Amino acid sequence: MMQALSVRARLTFWYLAVTLIALLIFGLLSVGALRYTLLQLKHSSLMRREQRLTEYVEQNRQKHSAVPLSEQLQNYALIADERDLFQVRDLDGKPVFPPDLASAQWLPRSVRQCGGPTFMDLDVEGNPVTVMCQSTSLDGLQVRLYIGSSLEGSARILSSLRNSLLLLLPCLLGLAAATGFLLSKQAMRPVDRMIKAALSIGIGSLSSRLPVPPARDEIRALAIAWNQLLDRLEGAVARLSKFSADSSHDLRTSITVILATAQLSLRRRRSEEEYRADLDRIVSECRTASTLLDALLSLAHSDNFMHEVAFSRINVGEMVVAGCRRVEDLAESSGLIFDWRLPFEESYVQGDELLLQRLIGILLDNAIKFTPESGQITVEVTANRNEVLVSVRDTGVGMSEDVRQRVFDRHYQADLRERKTQAGNGLGLAIARWIAEAHRAELSVRSTPMQGSEFQIRFPASHEGTSADQAHAA
Repeated sequence: MMQALSVRARLTFWYLAVTLIALLIFGLLSVGALRYTLLQLKHSSLMRREQRLTEYVEQNRQKHSAVPLSEQLQNYALIADERDLFQVRDLDGKPVFPPDLASAQWLPRSVRQCGGPTFMDLDVEGNPVTVMCQSTSLDGLQVRLYIGSSLEGSARILSSLRNSLLLLLPCLLGLAAATGFLLSKQAMRPVDRMIKAALSIGIGSLSSRLPVPPARDEIRALAIAWNQLLDRLEGAVARLSKFSADSSHDLRTSITVILATAQLSLRRRRSEEEYRADLDRIVSECRTASTLLDALLSLAHSDNFMHEVAFSRINVGEMVVAGCRRVEDLAESSGLIFDWRLPFEESYVQGDELLLQRLIGILLDNAIKFTPESGQITVEVTANRNEVLVSVRDTGVGMSEDVRQRVFDRHYQADLRERKTQAGNGLGLAIARWIAEAHRAELSVRSTPMQGSEFQIRFPASHEGTSADQAHAA
């Protein structure tokens, strides 16, 4: 039932419930405290009356009065308040005053005995009475003195207080309900503003943010959390838009070439060699489009890379040899001299083996593309205590200083277009850069036009006893 109510209604309900409980506790405590206070006043009054009676009898005894004790008590009763009740009994329970048994019936004979001051509540003719019992000596006689006083006035006061509280309770509950509603409305006002702002944010306005309240409370934390979520969402949408733009631009080129080649082949008959040439061109463009799509998919995930990579301890020599073996046939078919050199001692780094293989593959593929026939490609691994260096050198076309400054940018090809011998998309080295950065490695290039290029990857060395987590956090 409560779950179906709105937050505002639940806040109002709980405020009302807490107020009701507080009022009930306040009322019970107030009535209890007042009743205790009134009883204490009555007890004090009874003790003073007992003191006045004993002093009265003692003064008569000191005056050597010959008046009997019963007559002294009678005289005292005449000057006392009519409503005051008192009896005197001997230690055997026989009445000393009043001697008339009919006048002493207000106190039962079975009333308990007492030594020091003892208080008891009785009902006399339908009225509540509090009685004090005190053992004392009157005119040399050991007696028990019973002094009573009506509680009717105290009962009326307590009844008036209870009635006032009961009458006031509905009014206070109504006021509490209205106050709770207003307070919940005021408390939920920042949430209402956040809801309106959230409803106004769409895919085209992801740069908008929810208002952050100035108070440092849970609503402020909620607004900050939602704004952080919008930041991540905006970044994801921006990457998706960039990915779509990149893929649509480059794939459109390949599709246009494939379509034009096929249409030209269908317009007129051609020789088998011409058909095979057209099919080779189509196959080449399909491979280019496939490579481009793989590169774009990889780059689209690059911003979240550090949360997905699983690091382990990798033997650099074995990794480089595996990468070289993979492209060895391609280099040979391109008429290139291909070689690799490893240090005598094994060297290790912390990283993701599949991504590092991709990094080495990109650099080797780049070297093969831009190295003419009879050129040479050399991969070398060197290591010292602090770092491991992987170098990929070629004797290819090289690059100018301006190209070298921008060679790691996405889709940048510029002056390389007129020198390359195979189709490219300008994404390979961009991918290589974020793989290197994700491994805390430095990827750099040195190049001289028409003399070749050298790409270097500097990894922090991994020593025995260094855990993957420590290397990742370094």
